[in-house]
Amino acid sequence: MDELNVKAGQLLTFGCNDQVYGFDITSVTDIIEIPEITMLPMVADYIPGIMNLRGKVVPVMDFAGRMGFEKPEYDSHSCIVVVDCEGSLLGVRVPKVIDAEEYEAENISDSPVENSCIIGYIELHGRRVTVIDCIRLSEKNR
Repeated sequence: MDELNVKAGQLLTFGCNDQVYGFDITSVTDIIEIPEITMLPMVADYIPGIMNLRGKVVPVMDFAGRMGFEKPEYDSHSCIVVVDCEGSLLGVRVPKVIDAEEYEAENISDSPVENSCIIGYIELHGRRVTVIDCIRLSEKNR
């Protein structure tokens, strides 16, 4: 985990496919309602397009699609979590944000899969949270 610079802090947790996931909150820049998304030709199925965020063009990724899940029904609880991936913004469409929750790095169990966007797993409030590395999540987009 040292190579990923995971520290104690807070996770922004969100639900998808009956599971809980989290981004380190230091990578999250915005949580917004799903805006108008402009479709792009010839991109991966999990990239619905781009959005305008305060005058910046930001690509939007569907988290469920990127993870290989069926596309969920999006509703009024759905949103875009904007993450900073080494200076590049990425909008990640998620079915629902849950909360910002504190964690300790030593409580994260490493992912058994190398080179995955999953850093590891942690138990928070009686449920398992899958911790996501937003940089690795975005790698197929670059």
